[in-house]
Amino acid sequence: MTRIPALLVTHADLGAALLRAAQQVYGPVSDVEVLSNSEFSRADLENAIRGRVAGWTHGGLVLTDFPGGSCQQCGLLAARGNAEIVVVTGVNLPGLLDYLHNREQYPVAELAEHLIARARDSVRVQHARSE
Repeated sequence: MTRIPALLVTHADLGAALLRAAQQVYGPVSDVEVLSNSEFSRADLENAIRGRVAGWTHGGLVLTDFPGGSCQQCGLLAARGNAEIVVVTGVNLPGLLDYLHNREQYPVAELAEHLIARARDSVRVQHARSE
């Protein structure tokens, strides 16, 4: 199966920080790009995303930071008309690591669902015991 590429589109330097953290856990990473919405208008951000995903011959994932934000909205607009480009919002480190471990194992849509499940499962409330 082909390695599925990803584009992290986030506010400020969150995407770059997530990728650095993932590399500390996973090791060197290729086929993942980072794009910050800083200094972009909405139209320019949409065009920048469209330009980055244009070369994805077998699709890919646009990973954004939170629902309803400019990163997600521009990602959806840039992916419009291409069913093989899936936008996943709410990216976190466990989800990004799951993507890296499984990006050659699943087709795009299945990979998106897989990493969403992993990311959701990683958000927990835990109480420390007092002893």
